[in-house]
Amino acid sequence: MLVRRLGGPWVLRQEMEESQVRVGTRVWLPFLRARRYMQSRESLLAYSLTQFFKEAERYRP
Repeated sequence: MLVRRLGGPWVLRQEMEESQVRVGTRVWLPFLRARRYMQSRESLLAYSLTQFFKEAERYRP
């Protein structure tokens, strides 16, 4: 979604979790963020990936 909808290019890294997407002046780590939020139910309820996308969308040029 960050790449397709917001036009952010991928910045690939050796470790997949460290791969980044640039949106405007910000760099986002979607795989690392997703892994952190999937670790427990509490973290899933506290912050959804939809909120993460909407936050990134604010930085779209």
